[in-house]
Amino acid sequence: MNYAALTWVTLGAVLIYLVTQDENVLPWLVLLSKSARIWVRQRWFLIRYDPDSPWVRWSADRSSRRIANELLKEQQNK
Repeated sequence: MNYAALTWVTLGAVLIYLVTQDENVLPWLVLLSKSARIWVRQRWFLIRYDPDSPWVRWSADRSSRRIANELLKEQQNK
C-alpha cells in the first residue's frame, strides 16, 4: 500500500473513531461539508461569470463575431 492510500485510510479511521465517540462530531462534519460545497460553488460561479476572466472574454468575443458574420451575410444577400 502506498503512502497516499495509507494516509487516506488512516484519516478515515480517525474520523470514524471520532464520530463513534462524540455525538457532536457528525453534525460538525455535515456542516463543514456543506460550507465547503458552498465555497466551491461560489468559486466556480466567480470563475465562470467574472467579467475579467478570459473565459467570459472569449465567450463574448465568439458570440459577437458570430452575430457580426450573420449581419454581414444579411447585408450581402440584399
